[in-house]
Amino acid sequence: MPALHLPQFKKAIASCLLCTISVIAVCGQHNSLATAPGEPALSQAILDQYRSVYEYLLELKLNEQQKIRLQNGVMHYWKINNPEAIEQIISDVKYYGKTDELESLRNSSQSVIVEAFRRDTKDSVSLLWTEAYDAAHPERMQATKAKSFTDIVGTWKRTDGLLAEKTYSTQPAGVSYTESETIDISADGKFKHTKVHSHYSGTCSQTDGKTEYGVIKLDGTKMIFEIQSGTEMVEDACSPSLNSRQAIKPRKESFPWTIKTNPDNNNVLTLCWNTSNTTALCFEKQ
Repeated sequence: MPALHLPQFKKAIASCLLCTISVIAVCGQHNSLATAPGEPALSQAILDQYRSVYEYLLELKLNEQQKIRLQNGVMHYWKINNPEAIEQIISDVKYYGKTDELESLRNSSQSVIVEAFRRDTKDSVSLLWTEAYDAAHPERMQATKAKSFTDIVGTWKRTDGLLAEKTYSTQPAGVSYTESETIDISADGKFKHTKVHSHYSGTCSQTDGKTEYGVIKLDGTKMIFEIQSGTEMVEDACSPSLNSRQAIKPRKESFPWTIKTNPDNNNVLTLCWNTSNTTALCFEKQ
């Protein structure tokens, strides 16, 4: 099940919240289709509203046979206790009935959603939505083709910052920061990841950064970082005792990823991966 993080395409929702935001009034119902330890039971209401959300987003209607396949696929998530897929279903369902939000998401991200489904070739629900979409919109198959490793090769960069406030004497006051992050991905899978964050408070500044080297692999909707070496550093202009430099320990990290265009910046290609259920890092192609 691809991590679509709607509209960051992914956000966890506790089962108690489901009872208060009118997503589904399922608390106390007994029409559960499947259960999983620690998760809200899968009810027919959850299944129907999940189907309705994606039928709207993808501009299609499932036939009766496809509805049965969808039910079996979603039930499987609960039966094997797949927490990531269950969380995705519950998160998506909260958009049920929110037509304005769904329409905005459909207009901006339909192709990204379908492309993510295409990459998840091992998931029966993803395969079902892809099949139904292609039947409904055969002319859009090329525009939603699955991204591959060649699509992520290159230099990607993001910048962020916060300006300090100005006093009446036009001198900066308060806290400000700048942040720059770049990842270079080679055709052989090797990458270099550099991040620099500078924090300013009054006349003092602190800079922390890191450089990592390793190999990137793609597995469907997951981007796998095998960090092999690197360095982290801290430089504090006002407190030199805090200065440090140390080697980064090898590790492996895995994140859901997407490539899309940024309509706010001349539709430049943007590579994003989710670092948490509610947060995504997005880098523009250089």
